[in-house]
Amino acid sequence: MSTVIRRVFNGNGRGSFVQPINSPVAFKGSTIVASITEVDANGDSFVGSARMTVHNVAPRDGQYVIWVNIEWPDPLRYRLNVLVSND
Repeated sequence: MSTVIRRVFNGNGRGSFVQPINSPVAFKGSTIVASITEVDANGDSFVGSARMTVHNVAPRDGQYVIWVNIEWPDPLRYRLNVLVSND
């Protein structure tokens, strides 16, 4: 088994939502670590005025599920940065 870093950009979002992400390296026994960052139109990350949080992360076979919250009234561009470890 190996450790894989995967950056996932999911476009615009706001509020609280659950984001399933398919991954051939994820298994129900994987360790998943995730963070979220706001990104500009060029895809560059920055710390803006909105609070963005990752609440829960659950591995599944072939997938992981991330519960995200973006506290802003309008949709914002974000990127989920994910570390999947099977070591």
